[in-house]
Amino acid sequence: MARFILLFVVTLGLCCAAGLPARASESECAGTLISFGCPTVGGAWSEGAVVLTGAAESGTAETSGVPAIPTGPLWSGQRYPNAFSCLIQNQNSPTCLPGLPPPPGVSPITTRDIAAFVPTPGRQQMEPDGWTVAGLHTNFYALTEQHVVAGTLLGRPADVRFTPTAFHWVYGDGAAATKSTKGGTWAAQGLNEFDPTPTSHVYERLGDYTITLTITFGAEYRFDGGPWLPVIGSLTLPANDLHLRVGTAKTVLVEQDCLANPAGPGC
Repeated sequence: MARFILLFVVTLGLCCAAGLPARASESECAGTLISFGCPTVGGAWSEGAVVLTGAAESGTAETSGVPAIPTGPLWSGQRYPNAFSCLIQNQNSPTCLPGLPPPPGVSPITTRDIAAFVPTPGRQQMEPDGWTVAGLHTNFYALTEQHVVAGTLLGRPADVRFTPTAFHWVYGDGAAATKSTKGGTWAAQGLNEFDPTPTSHVYERLGDYTITLTITFGAEYRFDGGPWLPVIGSLTLPANDLHLRVGTAKTVLVEQDCLANPAGPGC
């Protein structure tokens, strides 16, 4: 059988080589010679997304029946060993040798890949919904969670994990606040209506207001099931706007509530 040669080189922050199997005899190793190393993958923020870039170099020798980037089971049970060579009888049963230099005259071809991962924007809600009472607490909270966006890079699975880290509310009355918590409903926090919460706000003047929220996300990425690695920087995305009318409330003593007497005062 002819011997084919393939060179594959890529890098990934964590690259590893456990012990290599013992060298097999030439008769056992008739097949294809492959040299490769660690994938090079990096992540950065760009235009509202995390962009992962990867690169791989493969040789120009004949590669009949062998993919430029292996897509079968992990070679020799290791994840991207530091450059070594494998004489293989088939793609699923490599017999690995200590690093052999690529043959002379093999010019590497660089394959580059790029993938963009976009976080899911959050939303905001408030209690009471659409109205409140001057001088009392209005409860604002965000709807967002840590989430993973999956994709493919260099023919292998890649993931980006987005985590909300800060919440910046602008309340429309000249006040604003940045919180480290997204908040929650009064009921979820075991509180009564109009109780103060870590994300509540008190309006002092009557009127109509628009409330905006922006959420800051941090991110991590991983390639082919490897460890999570940080993406430097963050991304701030707007949530939906809320519209609020602030009024006054009067307390009256009545004999029956509105369920029993819908026509009663304040009903």
